[in-house]
Amino acid sequence: MIRIANVTPRVALVAMLVSLSCHAVVRGADEPATPESDLRLAGRMDAPASARISAARRLVETGVPDAESGVRAASLLLEDDPPTAAALLRKSLDADVVPADTMDLARATARNALAKEADPVRKASLAAFALGTGLRAEFDAAVEHFDRPEVMDAAIADGYVGVPSGVPSETRHVDWAAHARLADLLDRATSDDAKAAREGIDALASPSAVPFLLSVARQLPAPKPFTGPRPASLRTPHGRLPRRVRAIVALGLAGDKRAVEDLIPCIDDLQDDGPVRFAAVTALGDLGDPRAIPALCRVIFYLGDVHRPRDSWDFPGADNTDVPADRWDTVEYYAIDVAAADALLRLGVGNAGEWLIRERLHVRSGRWRIRVLQDAVDALRRAFPDVPKVYEPDAGVPTRAAAYDALIAWWRTGPRLEKPLDESDADVRAVTKQLVATIGGKSVMELQIAKRAATLVGPAMVPAVLDALATSTRKVQRAELALVLGTLGDRRAVDPLLALSSDPVPAVRGNAILALARFVGTEGDPRLLGVAKDATERIVARAIELLADPEGAPRTAALETLAHAGPRDDVRRAIDAHASASHAENAFGDYRMTEDVVRLVQTGEGAAGVLAYLEAKDLFVRRFVYELLRSAFDLEPDVYDAALDPGTPRHRVFDATILEKALAARRGSK
Repeated sequence: MIRIANVTPRVALVAMLVSLSCHAVVRGADEPATPESDLRLAGRMDAPASARISAARRLVETGVPDAESGVRAASLLLEDDPPTAAALLRKSLDADVVPADTMDLARATARNALAKEADPVRKASLAAFALGTGLRAEFDAAVEHFDRPEVMDAAIADGYVGVPSGVPSETRHVDWAAHARLADLLDRATSDDAKAAREGIDALASPSAVPFLLSVARQLPAPKPFTGPRPASLRTPHGRLPRRVRAIVALGLAGDKRAVEDLIPCIDDLQDDGPVRFAAVTALGDLGDPRAIPALCRVIFYLGDVHRPRDSWDFPGADNTDVPADRWDTVEYYAIDVAAADALLRLGVGNAGEWLIRERLHVRSGRWRIRVLQDAVDALRRAFPDVPKVYEPDAGVPTRAAAYDALIAWWRTGPRLEKPLDESDADVRAVTKQLVATIGGKSVMELQIAKRAATLVGPAMVPAVLDALATSTRKVQRAELALVLGTLGDRRAVDPLLALSSDPVPAVRGNAILALARFVGTEGDPRLLGVAKDATERIVARAIELLADPEGAPRTAALETLAHAGPRDDVRRAIDAHASASHAENAFGDYRMTEDVVRLVQTGEGAAGVLAYLEAKDLFVRRFVYELLRSAFDLEPDVYDAALDPGTPRHRVFDATILEKALAARRGSK
């Protein structure tokens, strides 16, 4: 770059353009217009003004391929056509962050033009251009022109004015001095100097700054407000990304819950703006408003999230990312799933701790990048001060595997957050009701997400689920809610589920007795809340009764529940009385496989036959039987991998030794 001194801004600009583009090829008469050729034409002093202006207007419509060249071209056009120059400047600043020396030259051009201009219409456009370059004092000096819509709109788009962009100009009453101060703080917050950036963010984190911050944090440009997912085309312009991210961070620190409704759409996965999503997720955790829970749960449980593959070291395949395989080790990643779990912990959703342990800290869950592991560990340690300090993210696999086992053992002791969700809170009630309404809907994907979210939320869901079960007439919803009720970790579910086991709908009866399996023999389980007197006795008695149900599904579900009971005479008599060998109505696959597992638990016999199921060619058989064993013996999911073909070495072979140990523990219980 050549050094320019003691010359007018326009002469300096021309010299810069010549020095930077002397080798550029100018579009010929017959060459079709492209953004690149238009950008070259707009920046040529020797081209006719009409041609340069036309090229600049096309760039405003199509986009600027090089932000720095766009700013220079806009500065060159300023005296010929201020409105087009202002629009091109904005488009260029949207495209990317521009070097400081180019912006300095643009400011000098703006000052010079404003000083010479007398026409109020042109001066209004010049003021908009000046604001775009950061000349707020010069913009304020033109205050009498602020009622001009084009100037006001420019100020709003720049994040300078803290009012919504749909408000008529005549009703916009703005404290310009206050907003100038806030805009300067936002500039400081986006500084490359970490200390200055921190000071700027801290100064912005106040309730009085919230309207201004919201004007910057909202998606720009947005033709209308969005209540649902934002279209993928409305991603943050790259040049505005630093300002928007810092504004979102400051909104969370400000503690004003007015920001929640604006921040929730910012975490939608349709946006490719990883920094925006991460900042919004973190800010929602800072704000502590339960209304964010469904959206945060969706981040975790929607498996198609655009950023999840980036958190892994392994290349996910060309169909799942637009990043080439040879650049995968340099791709940006944001640990958004972990940030969402961290935010949920801060909101009072304690089960997010178990999700972090199982889904990110388990060495078999994936080859996660180091920051993903470190963020997960940090989140656990903030939420649970008594968590064992055993997990080192950069340790070897054996060390991390041992640490994982220690964390799981700790989780089984039933750790609790200091401030768990309060189910009596109005916002919590609204959130749980919202999740319940989604369960039983037409979308299978949304149903699965909502069920997992409900399980994550845990005991606070119980009142909403019970209310829905008492009033819902939708068979699918009631059946699904019966299953969900058993996953919430609260013994208040026992009596309602026993009542539902007599429901006229077979699916509801079956799911209710299956959900009750969680409460068999777990009177001393510290992970469960609440009290249910004689729960095991009543559940076992009802399951035995259901072995005579006229429908096959409830009978099989009742048998699955009995697999959780320790050796009992009444259970042995019941399975003999309904044995598939002597009762044709029970001679079907699911019942027979379940029967074999229950007999194994009750008598200790038939281990070879059960293990043979795990080597069957049929994937369904392997998976079905292992899920029975895993649930009955409370095993870790990774002990056996049903998806691997028979004969393939598994992570851990589920052999007779493991089965005998699990069987001894179960048969020792009553």
